[in-house]
Amino acid sequence: GVLMMIALLLKIGGFALLFILLFSLFQFFLSIFPPKFVDKTTPEEYGLSYESVSFQTEDGMEIKAWLLTAPDANGTVIVGHGYPFNKGNIFPVAKFLYPDYNLLFYDHRSFGESAGKMTTIGLKEKYDVLAAVQFVQQRFGKKEPIALYGFSLSAAAMLMSNASVNAIIADSSYADLERMEKHIYRIFGPLRFAFVQTTNLLSILFLGVHPASVSPAQAIKESTIPVLVIHGEEDSQIPVENAYALQESNPKIELWVVSGADHGQAYALEKKEYQQKVRGFLKKYMK
Repeated sequence: GVLMMIALLLKIGGFALLFILLFSLFQFFLSIFPPKFVDKTTPEEYGLSYESVSFQTEDGMEIKAWLLTAPDANGTVIVGHGYPFNKGNIFPVAKFLYPDYNLLFYDHRSFGESAGKMTTIGLKEKYDVLAAVQFVQQRFGKKEPIALYGFSLSAAAMLMSNASVNAIIADSSYADLERMEKHIYRIFGPLRFAFVQTTNLLSILFLGVHPASVSPAQAIKESTIPVLVIHGEEDSQIPVENAYALQESNPKIELWVVSGADHGQAYALEKKEYQQKVRGFLKKYMK
């Protein structure tokens, strides 16, 4: 009887391990090859003229973007989109900054019109940000002020980019990827640990990096660049604890937590205050 029990437990254990491995694999590949949502919105719909531009990242990706130039611009704001969207998706939210600033809306690698087959959820996306900064500097000169303004994926990439800019606005960023895994696998309760460890292993195998080291919180620890972090208090995708972790890492950052807002909903719920905060923040540092 005991032997049969042991055999049964081993069998169950084997199935459990197989399930953990297969589910983690599925989740991992779904993360780096997500179904993409392409928003067909263009600046033209808002009566704004723009130029289609492109530039290369240091690892050879061609990034496509829209550039809106304004005659009396006080510098340029580089705007990034969330995952798994594109620049058209974020255009309606950030267009209020025109014509106070030139605006550059870009597609991250593997999204929208940009090159690339897979996303690395922030790891290599920082090169997309650096390429955008370089493009703006070549276009408008190195003396002109530049700000980064990102949502979710792009906010994280911007915080990790170490780009030399005047200011960063990060709406709904994660603090580090391992924290995100724990959130995704929370449904498995005590088994969560096994899923997280398996995913960490897959990340090291396929991307050459441990998710804990893909960390905006670590990246901004010593940073002196002014940062405004905006986060929805009810964010179901990237819990608000991520915003508090960013602030804990660098107490100098400004934090605005919007009550009642889910992921990326701060603008929709508090449009007027949102625009005022972002405008005020940029005005202070875009010099």
